[in-house]
Amino acid sequence: MAKLYILGGPEKGKSFTLESDLVTIGRGSESNIRVTDKSVSRRHLEIIRKGDRYFVKDLKSKNGTFVNEEQIEPGKPFEIEQGHPIAVGKTLFCIGEAYLGEDEDLMTVLDSVDLAKEMSESGTVFVQDRPMTPQSNIELLYKVSHILKQSLNINEILENILRDLLVLLKRIDRGVFILVDKKTGELSDPISHLKKVNGDSSRSFSRSIVNRVVKRGRPVVMLDTLNEDEADLSASMHSMQVRSVMCVPLISRSQLRGVIYVDSVNKPYGFRRDDLSLLSALSVPAAIAIENASFHQEADTLT
Repeated sequence: MAKLYILGGPEKGKSFTLESDLVTIGRGSESNIRVTDKSVSRRHLEIIRKGDRYFVKDLKSKNGTFVNEEQIEPGKPFEIEQGHPIAVGKTLFCIGEAYLGEDEDLMTVLDSVDLAKEMSESGTVFVQDRPMTPQSNIELLYKVSHILKQSLNINEILENILRDLLVLLKRIDRGVFILVDKKTGELSDPISHLKKVNGDSSRSFSRSIVNRVVKRGRPVVMLDTLNEDEADLSASMHSMQVRSVMCVPLISRSQLRGVIYVDSVNKPYGFRRDDLSLLSALSVPAAIAIENASFHQEADTLT
């Protein structure tokens, strides 16, 4: 008989035999498979078997059911692949076949689900109060503060920041700073750092995404472009094979100085929850550095 494998959460490591064609999962005693995860509803979802095919149906749970890091429609059976992670609350499981991926990929799934929940609930992501706990993030911010003290050459500063950023974010392929001319409002030539990628590497960013951030002054996050509306995607994103993207505004003294743009090519969910927090944290000193360099340049022209 087929099994259900718990991959993450309070019941991690357990497995359950699916003894019938209809099995319920939830926190309550009436569920066939009980989990102690408080973020799981008492009757959270059903697993439906039809021959060798499996479906899950969310039972209008409070926190939803996520497949491919996208929330499925409540009350509607959704076909799944065997061995593919499914998220309910803070619990991850798979059905039929055991999961053969890496633990780091499971963490990425959970982080992406958390991020997707925030975006669906609020329409945006507020990250300024999120703690920067990973030691690697703290070390990068220290490096950036050191870089800012060494030079007033803005191109050199931003290139060094991008180099260190892409070393830290293993799943990101391209990083770009684009500045905004404070007099004309025009976008500058990009300051970019690229890993070796497939596709059109001559173009280092999506202008449509950058323009959206410049216009709204808010971050844009796409976890997987294949799940986005075609109206939100540009031809350049298709030609560059962009699968996930983050773009954050650089704001100093309430004025937009530019944006940081990073993307992942051919890999969905190329970043984790902490990465957006890191990018937003970097935007503050970067915006101040751009402002200081601009003042320094203006002073030089007057002397």
